Amino acid sequence: QGTSFVGDAVSMVALVVLVVEITGSASAVGGALVARLLPTIASPLAGVLADRLDRRFVLVGSDLARAVLVLGLVFARDLATIYVLVFLMGLARTVFNPTIRAAFPSVVGGGDLTRANALISGTFSVSVAAGPALGGLLVAIVGVDAAFVLDAVTYLVSAAMLAITPLARPQRDEDGAGFGEDLKAGFTYLAGARVPLAIVLGAFLTVLTINITIPAEVFLARETFEAGNAGYGLLVGLWGGGMVLGSALMAALGDRVRLLPFYFVGVFVSALALVGVGLSPSFVFALGALMVAGVANGTENVTTDTILQKSVPDAFLGRVFSVRFLGFSIGEVFAYGMGGAIVEASGARFTYLLAGAATAAAGLAILVFLVVASDS
Repeated sequence: QGTSFVGDAVSMVALVVLVVEITGSASAVGGALVARLLPTIASPLAGVLADRLDRRFVLVGSDLARAVLVLGLVFARDLATIYVLVFLMGLARTVFNPTIRAAFPSVVGGGDLTRANALISGTFSVSVAAGPALGGLLVAIVGVDAAFVLDAVTYLVSAAMLAITPLARPQRDEDGAGFGEDLKAGFTYLAGARVPLAIVLGAFLTVLTINITIPAEVFLARETFEAGNAGYGLLVGLWGGGMVLGSALMAALGDRVRLLPFYFVGVFVSALALVGVGLSPSFVFALGALMVAGVANGTENVTTDTILQKSVPDAFLGRVFSVRFLGFSIGEVFAYGMGGAIVEASGARFTYLLAGAATAAAGLAILVFLVVASDS
C-alpha cells in the first residue's frame, strides 16, 4: 500500500501537467479531477462486491486494472482519452478502497488493529506530504511519462504482495441473496447500528467542516500573513507532518487506547486548533496550530477506521466502508465549493474560525446522537 500511495501522489502531479500541456486550460484540469472523483458515487455498489466476492481477487484485479490504465496515460494525447482513463482508474479505486478496509482485520488477525491502521494511515500521510514534491521533481527531470510508469510499477508491486497475502473470504450472512438484496441489507444494517452509523456520519461532517479551509490556505499564507508561496508550502507541509505524528501517536498507543473517547478528543482538538489559526497573531502561531490540527486529524482517521473494523460484522464491512468513502467524497466536493465562497466573502481568518466552530458543533451533534440512540 505504501508504494501505491506514493505512486498515486506522483502520478497526480503528472496528470495535471499533462492536461495543462495538452489544453493549457485550468477548467480542463478541474474536469480531470472531477472524472477521477465521479465514480465514488458507485461506492455502495462496490461495497456489495467487497462483501460477496473473494476479496483478494477483487484487490489484485483492481491493482492490475489501474496499472494498465495508468500506462495508457503514457500514450494519451487528447483530453477525451485522458478523461476516460482517469474515470476508469477512479472506478477501480472505488472498488479497491472499501475492499482493502474490509479485508484488513483478517490480515491483522489477533494482532493490534489500532497499530496496524496507524501504520497504514501514517504511510498515506507521508505520501500526501512528500509525493507531490517527488512528482514535481520527477516530472521536471524525466517527464510525465516516467511518473506514470512509476505509478504502474507501484500497482504491480501492490498486486504481487496482495496475491501472496492470505485473506479470509467474506463471512456472508445472506447466502443466496441477490445483489439488490445485499445492497438493501447493508443500508438496513447501518441504519440500525448506533456506533457505526455515528462514526460514518461523523466522518462525513468533519470532512465537510474541516475541508472548507483548503481553499483558504493559500490566502492565509500569502495575504493574511504575507508569507508568500514558501509560506503556503510550509503551511501545507506542517499539516501533513502533523497527520504523520498523529498516526505515530496511535501506533505507540495501539489497542491500549479507548477508541471512542479518543475519537471525540481528535474532533474537538481539531476544532480548537482551527479556531487558533483564525485568531493567530503571527504566522508562526498559525503554523503551530495547524500542526496540532494535523495531529488531531491523524488520530481521528485511525480511530474511525479501527472503530468500524471492530464494531461491524465481517459480512457488512465492505458495505459500511463504501458508505464511509461515499460520504468522504461528497463532503469534499461541498467543502471545496463552500470554502471558496466563504473565503471570497469573508476572508481566510473567518473561514478558519467558522471551520473550528462547525467542527465542534459536528462533534457535539454526533455525541448527542450516540446518547439519544443508546437511550432509545
